[in-house]
Amino acid sequence: MNQVIKKATLGLCVTLLSLSSANANQRYHVEKDIVFKTVGEREIKLDLYTPLAVSDAPYPLLVWVHGGAWKRGSKGAIPEKNPRLLESVLNEGYALASIDYRLSGEANFPAPVQDINDALNFLNEHAESYHLQAETLVMMGRSAGGHLAGLVGATNSAYTDVNFYATPQYKVAAVVSFFGPTDLLALGFKGNQVVSERSSVARFLGGIPSDIPEVAKQASTTSYINANTPPYIQFHGTLDKRVPLSQSEALKQQLDQYQVENLLFIEEGVGHSAPVFDTNKYVSHVIQFLSTHYPSK
Repeated sequence: MNQVIKKATLGLCVTLLSLSSANANQRYHVEKDIVFKTVGEREIKLDLYTPLAVSDAPYPLLVWVHGGAWKRGSKGAIPEKNPRLLESVLNEGYALASIDYRLSGEANFPAPVQDINDALNFLNEHAESYHLQAETLVMMGRSAGGHLAGLVGATNSAYTDVNFYATPQYKVAAVVSFFGPTDLLALGFKGNQVVSERSSVARFLGGIPSDIPEVAKQASTTSYINANTPPYIQFHGTLDKRVPLSQSEALKQQLDQYQVENLLFIEEGVGHSAPVFDTNKYVSHVIQFLSTHYPSK
C-alpha cells in the first residue's frame, strides 16, 4: 500500500567493535577492507558486518552506500552515523556490506555506479566464502549514497535500458533511502538559479546538469521507474536545503504512477542528515519494511 506518513517534530581482518557507548554490550563481527576492485593502482574496498550469532543458513545481504555529496565520506562511517540502524539489522540476522566507490575528485558518473555494481557482483561471486545469500539483496544509503542506492535499485529492474555498467548477477529486492536525490536535472537548480560548475551535483556529473541534461537524466532514479521496480522506503526532512524534500516526492510520484509499493516518511522541522532518522522512530519502519520485502528468517 502506498502511503505518506507525516510526523511532527576473502577477508583481511576480523574484529569486534562496540556499536556505541549507549550499546556497549552489543557487538558484531566486521571484516574490513575487502578489495573488490582495482582501478590502476587504486584499490576499492568494502567492509562486511555480520551478526555474532552463528547461522546455518547464509546471511541475507544488505548493501550500504555512504553519503558525502559524492565527493567525500567512506564506508567506515556507518558505525558512527547510523549505529542504531546497523545494530538493528544485525540483530535481525542480516549481513551488511558497506562499500566505497570513486568520489567526484577521482571520476565522474557513471564510475561510482560501476563500482557499486562491481561490488555486488563480487559479493555474489564470493557468497559461499562469506556465508551470504547474495543472489537477491537490498540497497540502502544516505544522502548521495541514498541516490546511488536508489539508482542501482531502479536500473537493476530496467537493465535492458542501461548500458553504463556490467551485467548484474544479482536482483535488488528493495531500496532504503535516507534523504537521497532522485532527479539530478531538477537538483541542478536552486530556486530559479542554475547551480555552479563547482556544485556537488555538477562535480559528480562532470558538468552543470542543465548543460548536460541527457547525462543528468541518465543519472536520475526517476528515469527508470517501471512496473518491475522494487519497493522503496524513503525518509526526508521538510527543512532539507541540500536535498529538497521535492526530490523524494518526485520519486514517490513515479512509483505511485506504476503502482510500485513504497513509503515516504516526512519529518517536520528538520534538515539534512538529522539525527532523528537513526532513532527507533524511523529505524523501526526500516525493520518492518525489510521483514515484509526481504525477511531474514
